Amino acid sequence: MEDTFNTRVVLQAYPPKDVHTTACFTIDRSQPVPDANALQLGQVLVKTEALSIDPHHRLYIDAPGESGPGEEFRYPLGQPIFGIGVGTVVASRSDSYSIGDWVRGDELPWQAYTVISDQALTKLSKTTSAPLLDHIGVLGMPAFTAYLGIVTVGRPKRGETLLVSAASGAVGQIAVQLGKVNGLRVVGVAGSDDKVEHIKHLGADAVINYKACEDYARAISQAAPEGIDIYFDNVGGEFLDAALLNLNRHARVVICGSISTYAADKSKIAGVKNLDTTIVKEVTLQSIYYQPHLGTLVEADFLEEMAQMVACGQIEFKTDERIGLESAPQALVDLFTGRNFGKLIVRL
Repeated sequence: MEDTFNTRVVLQAYPPKDVHTTACFTIDRSQPVPDANALQLGQVLVKTEALSIDPHHRLYIDAPGESGPGEEFRYPLGQPIFGIGVGTVVASRSDSYSIGDWVRGDELPWQAYTVISDQALTKLSKTTSAPLLDHIGVLGMPAFTAYLGIVTVGRPKRGETLLVSAASGAVGQIAVQLGKVNGLRVVGVAGSDDKVEHIKHLGADAVINYKACEDYARAISQAAPEGIDIYFDNVGGEFLDAALLNLNRHARVVICGSISTYAADKSKIAGVKNLDTTIVKEVTLQSIYYQPHLGTLVEADFLEEMAQMVACGQIEFKTDERIGLESAPQALVDLFTGRNFGKLIVRL
């Protein structure tokens, strides 16, 4: 290891609602790289190679007392926040890991080096052609989430219509392509002309620029006059409410995310008003969360099928890579202000 200090991104304050700022973070270089000789039995020292920047980070930095996750999920002040990341083992006192192994952690801190239990890591294969960063992208959480939503909840039938919000994002871009693989008519939603063009490139039959339309429900109806059979929801809020008005009988709504409301003051948000329209249509609304499915046969099927689809060109994955740990706070702000294009990854 050439580094002498352990760069960390430390959360110093909880940001106000409706505010996206880097001011709540500081870059700290006061601590040395952990001593490999001080590892306890079952611990490894991981050099972080890349971090996944995801919407839930903003959800977990709400101030105490705000509506949102319980105290057990809120990031503590004075420490790095944590999330999904990949790295390389540089020292080990574990029988399960050797120096040089690639690993993924779901709670890797935003810092350059981490001492962590071997139970908190997943060993990644170095025998395939997949690069390390694919394991937080097209072979990682975003794609697995899309797979769960489309295949296990959406239960697609050839010829049906799929609507995907945030369709150029990490999860949405995979949902669009899985829809086409399964023979669906796909309508994507994005917020800029370049993102609209990219979604068309991925195979979408129609794309809505939500920033260019005044009436979401009408825009959906015009893009999908036949109605929606599967709605893959990444945004929540007003767009979810509009989508409910356009559902067909026995439609399936995949509740994946609610990025439009994560940082919002809930007292100022109009609630979903159109749930009553789903009753007589016998609509299914189901949320998805990838973590309970890790290590299952469903994940094994996903990894095998996704690797095959990537290899034969059926699936592509756009990333937005930022360089340097210091760029992580701005990357998180960009995620919520629409200044990213593709899956946001910070490469150290």
